[in-house]
Amino acid sequence: MSDVSVNPSGMHLGAGALIRQARESQGVAIDTLANIIKVPVTKLSALESEDWSLLPDPNLNRALAMTVCRALKVDAAPIMALMPAAVATSLAAAKEP
Repeated sequence: MSDVSVNPSGMHLGAGALIRQARESQGVAIDTLANIIKVPVTKLSALESEDWSLLPDPNLNRALAMTVCRALKVDAAPIMALMPAAVATSLAAAKEP
């Protein structure tokens, strides 16, 4: 797996920027990656720009980031550490007894 690191200027990058950096360093176009993992380009763009208003579910956002990392063969740990935390939801709470 490739390592994802800070950019050359030494600034720490967010999760989306790290994903974009990994994709671009491999020469993979965003539309190509979208076709490979079968998601709309708009979702990948929102992930890379960290536009959480277009990706409102933290659990799905993390799953998408993991899928991108697998497709690009990069270590997901540093990216996942920068992602918004997953939210535990109870399916039972939605049902009335």
